Amino acid sequence: MQHVQLTLVRWLLSINPRFMHTAWGFPVAQSLHFIGLTLLVGTIWLFDLRLLGVAKRIPIAALHRLVPWTLLGYSFNVVTGALFLMTEPDQYILNRAFQFKLLFMTVAGVNAAAFYLIAYRSVTSPDAGQEAPTSARIIAGVSLCCWLAVIICGRLITFYRPGPCGPAGGGFLADCFPR
Repeated sequence: MQHVQLTLVRWLLSINPRFMHTAWGFPVAQSLHFIGLTLLVGTIWLFDLRLLGVAKRIPIAALHRLVPWTLLGYSFNVVTGALFLMTEPDQYILNRAFQFKLLFMTVAGVNAAAFYLIAYRSVTSPDAGQEAPTSARIIAGVSLCCWLAVIICGRLITFYRPGPCGPAGGGFLADCFPR
């Protein structure tokens, strides 16, 4: 697995987006990343909190109309996140906080798919009650936890910078630079 990670780092370093090495590159990308995060997490949390029973007077179907804003925020984050990754791939791919961030994002995506497969019809139908079914509430709770973990792990990326490996090496997943 370390070989795959190190090959990916070398390949991404070869891309090297020039914009990110300008005076405005990183600040613009970071600002757009936070705007995207605000759209993404803000709309998801509104919807999830409603599924959990907050603001029961607002129809769940009405809040579901925020999904295009969620997707816009996600798009901002994918583009800007890719720029960060291509600029400093070793600082991300070998970083445990980044690895966990991707894990929580994956779980959140699978959880969203579960919502649409299991609970979507029952909570957005015209005859849906104010109370979401238990399955929808569980999915909403998992979603809130996953996106909170994504935010925390994203913030921790800065504090866990990979360095050179010690005598024991990097383990199954590389989290340091081999000598």
